Amino acid sequence: MAEGHRGQALDSGFEIWQGGPTPSAPPPSADFHISGSDFSQVLEIMVPPGETVTAEPGTMLYMSPGMQLDADMGSFEQACKRCCCAGESFFRLHLRNETGANQKICLTPRFPAKIVPVDLRIHSGMIVNRGAFLGALGTDWKVNLQTARSVGVGLCGGQGIFMNTLHGQGMAFINAGGTVMTKQLSPGEEVVVDHHSILAFASTVTLGIKRAGGCMVCCCAGQGLFNATLTGPGFIMIHSMSLNKLRTAIAPAAAGGKSDGANSAGNS
Repeated sequence: MAEGHRGQALDSGFEIWQGGPTPSAPPPSADFHISGSDFSQVLEIMVPPGETVTAEPGTMLYMSPGMQLDADMGSFEQACKRCCCAGESFFRLHLRNETGANQKICLTPRFPAKIVPVDLRIHSGMIVNRGAFLGALGTDWKVNLQTARSVGVGLCGGQGIFMNTLHGQGMAFINAGGTVMTKQLSPGEEVVVDHHSILAFASTVTLGIKRAGGCMVCCCAGQGLFNATLTGPGFIMIHSMSLNKLRTAIAPAAAGGKSDGANSAGNS
């Protein structure tokens, strides 16, 4: 399994995530390796006999001939909640090793992203961004939904009314874009974050909102009406290029114009 190491520490207390599991217990039984460019990574997993890997539909890149594919939706109620309320797929893909030897599979995100492993033995209950879930090892894990603490936070905090929570004892994998930064917040410590940039945070962290500023800031500075706040204690992860930001950046180019990123590159 790929080993993690401490990243570059910033004056703000954030650390640049450099790959490998987030703060992790001893490695799980299944081996995995993440490789590729920051723009689009792949996750190779060595699956022991009798083991199952669950993933989002459309993420399988290749697999050994001994692997068997299956799909289900869990309960109908959970499938509807995942699809309609939490930004996930209605169905789940299962990859099972029903042979007597190790088999290999490879998963990749359905959009440009890097892959972040999350050890649920330490981070069980972690709240993850809508659409961030990629897959998980084994069967000792589940995704639940948690309601935002207020309508205002649900509408303006960037996570929706229903937030995805990951529970269990296995290793899960989430999609992230751009630079990933982590921080351990002290009790009562607060950080103001662009609501599109939240990737994941511990269940002990409180998500709130803060007015961005006056009319000029709200309408002309690209921040909207509210920013999100994360208040400790607990572990948080943010990323610099969420899927929403990427869509906004490429939309003008897709429509035949120049994106802001293209204009800035031309002026640099």
